[in-house]
Amino acid sequence: MPKLQKYYQRASKALLITIIGVIMVGLLVYAFRFQILTGLAKLLIVDEQLQPADVIFILAGDVNSRPFYAAELFKQGLAPQIVMAREEDLPAVELGFYPNGTDVVVGILKKLGIPEENITVIAIEGGATSTRDESQILRYYVDQHNIKRVILVTTAFHTRRSKWIFKKALSGSGAELEVTAAPQWKFDETNWWQNERGLITFANEYIKLFYYFVVY
Repeated sequence: MPKLQKYYQRASKALLITIIGVIMVGLLVYAFRFQILTGLAKLLIVDEQLQPADVIFILAGDVNSRPFYAAELFKQGLAPQIVMAREEDLPAVELGFYPNGTDVVVGILKKLGIPEENITVIAIEGGATSTRDESQILRYYVDQHNIKRVILVTTAFHTRRSKWIFKKALSGSGAELEVTAAPQWKFDETNWWQNERGLITFANEYIKLFYYFVVY
């Protein structure tokens, strides 16, 4: 009986220490929640110092940020040509209810004063359906036009994965890649958890980052 009592005493003490430890960790996490959440978002972001390049390549997926930022870079004289891969036509696009996202981007660029002759759309059968598709299309374009330097424009949370994918695609091409982060629409790394769009984007990007590392 005394042995059993000592066992229960030790177990109770260990449980109490565990509970106190969990509470302390929880309090620390709560106290530094802003730094932790901001830091997790910053891990997704690559924003490199830009040098003049041959082309600015815009990734599909965010017409409210990427084309505007690409237009700014063009007007700064960082590249003479803006290039993009044409997205696939979804069923609603084929029925005429929505424009293709690439057409929207081209329209925005023209509205912002980018001459049509300085915009290149690369179309493939079926259209681009993923970031990896876009990287392969850029590799083909780089090889065909002897491109030496590319500025890659995508939204901030998408930059880490994009850099990894495009570096692999351009390996051996001789082309240098510069990745720049267009601002996320409606949120950034300091407040993404306060915005539904931010929460979804953050979660999706970490899931896709893991998926791409495993699959590719």
